[in-house]
Amino acid sequence: MKIKVKLLFAVILAIPLYLTFLALQTDIAQAIDEHEADHKLMESSPEHETYEVKVPESKLAEVKALKNAVASNNNTLSEAKAVYGGKGTCFNCHGEKGKGDGELASSFDPRPRNFTMPAWQKLRTDGEIFYVITNGTDHGMPGFGDMLSDEEKWSLVNYIRDFGKHSGLASKK
Repeated sequence: MKIKVKLLFAVILAIPLYLTFLALQTDIAQAIDEHEADHKLMESSPEHETYEVKVPESKLAEVKALKNAVASNNNTLSEAKAVYGGKGTCFNCHGEKGKGDGELASSFDPRPRNFTMPAWQKLRTDGEIFYVITNGTDHGMPGFGDMLSDEEKWSLVNYIRDFGKHSGLASKK
């Protein structure tokens, strides 16, 4: 009799535990599938490039720590605007208003950075922007390390940040 009670108790306990285990396994599998679907959706989104870091992982901490050496004021922004539209040739790809819609933009995949995007302005540090201006990217942006002085590049960082201010954002230094 005692064996039957123990067996009955084990069955009553084991079956619900087993069913709970199966349900949890199914929920976990669904969560993983949903996460993968979300990730694929984000990758196919035009904003995906917003989140892509253009600085090599081995240099990222050092680059993020860089501080802008040029004050942002009317004079330096005016000088940077001249570089952006002149020897920096930035407007050809990024457009006059920094939206990534310059006349050469359609020839790039991915398209040039839209500097007015709030998410991008919030995520990227001044040091990262400076690094990309200096070294370029793997996706078509040339490096201007030898063409522009450090002061001109830092001024461009301020000018690029100014595009974001029209979106109501403060710079992330």
